Amino acid sequence: MRIIINAIGKEKRIAFMEEKALVGIDIIRPTDEPQVSDIYVGTITKINRKINAAFVNIGHKENAFIHLQDIPEMYQLHEGLKLVVQVKREGNATKAPLLTGIIEVSQGSVVYSYGKSFLAISKKIREMDKERLQQLVSPLLLENEGIILRSIAATVNSDTIEEDIIQARQEMASILARTKGSNRKIKAASVSVAAILANHSLVNKNTEILCDDATLCQDLKQQFSEVTLFREKGGIFSAFNLEVAINRLLRPTVFLKNGASIVIEKTEAMWVIDVNSGNFKSTKETTETAFTINSAVLEEIGRQLKLRNMSGFILIDFISGMSSEQLKMLRERMQRLADMDETTVRVEALSENGLMQLTRRKKHKSLIEEMQCACPTCEGSGYVSSVKTLIYQMERELRGVFASDPSYVAVTVTMDVMDAFLDEIAFDEDIDWMIADEVRPFYRISQVEH
Repeated sequence: MRIIINAIGKEKRIAFMEEKALVGIDIIRPTDEPQVSDIYVGTITKINRKINAAFVNIGHKENAFIHLQDIPEMYQLHEGLKLVVQVKREGNATKAPLLTGIIEVSQGSVVYSYGKSFLAISKKIREMDKERLQQLVSPLLLENEGIILRSIAATVNSDTIEEDIIQARQEMASILARTKGSNRKIKAASVSVAAILANHSLVNKNTEILCDDATLCQDLKQQFSEVTLFREKGGIFSAFNLEVAINRLLRPTVFLKNGASIVIEKTEAMWVIDVNSGNFKSTKETTETAFTINSAVLEEIGRQLKLRNMSGFILIDFISGMSSEQLKMLRERMQRLADMDETTVRVEALSENGLMQLTRRKKHKSLIEEMQCACPTCEGSGYVSSVKTLIYQMERELRGVFASDPSYVAVTVTMDVMDAFLDEIAFDEDIDWMIADEVRPFYRISQVEH
């Protein structure tokens, strides 16, 4: 793997590449919004038993949201309760940040949590090591403490694991000691280039890293052996065609080399991926052709899930016509791709006509939410009123205006709407037309005098 880092300027971008192909992208921007792993002191403002949840004032402009089962039993639940919470999922334009009262901090080989007693071991650790680690760690846990043993725990000695737990416990005690006072953030998540690289499962100390910032290069050389400063003219992302690659991720259609394509669209409730045969050519039977195309796009779908950071409910509309055996094989291949994703992905169902349902755990905003906003012209729908819709609507509005016998009426309008109105609507009243410089078809009755 090769890592390309654009760190000049306030925004930092990290691209993960395998054989010249972009397989991951992380963007770090300054923000005042609650971020995943931020820790706050908050106050419960309202408890809603119908949805088994509560709203929490964390000192942000909007209240956050917490499921009641995520509030530790050590708290006596009531409105006005002050508690320590951690951001579990970032908010967006329509959803509040999701919180948990089970606070986590990472330290070397362990993820330490406070608020619930449990011991979990990474699935990547072999069964023969799990029993040994469980016997080692279980006696070390105190009341309301939880531990997740990371995969690295299998490769370090018992003293290191015990020391990691002690340091994490001390850090948690320091956090809890700062809980007095108003609702506010008491610990910000460690969002930095070094932190992202250190926590990435595919990055090791010998990974090749190319960076355009000299100071960051020196810092990274303390952790990694293959760090090079990019000295060429022009942007580092442009040099590796990454600007183009990122712009493509913001477009709905992805074209594959074999002529097939997938179309990715986000709605309020879900993501939808449509598989198209496009220019794919084959002399095989219909069922075999459908299975060949669907199998060919699977890897690209898995790649797009990560690159676009798609999450929540995802519906994939594969080309129909596959046999039951082919459907089974397709689901098994999708499951293997899901198992390789660092984010939890569940293959929920696959219907006979090729509709597959996935769920992917949400933590951060998607790439589209991070880099784009709803169009102010179409208000995010992708559509605006057509010229004909507007001229008929304007006719009704003008007839209502002239029913009051005005002495003067002015209408601000785009040229296409005015031309269509004058061509198609028989309207004899006197109107003062004013041309608007607007991209979309537009009109407004701007002045009426009596």
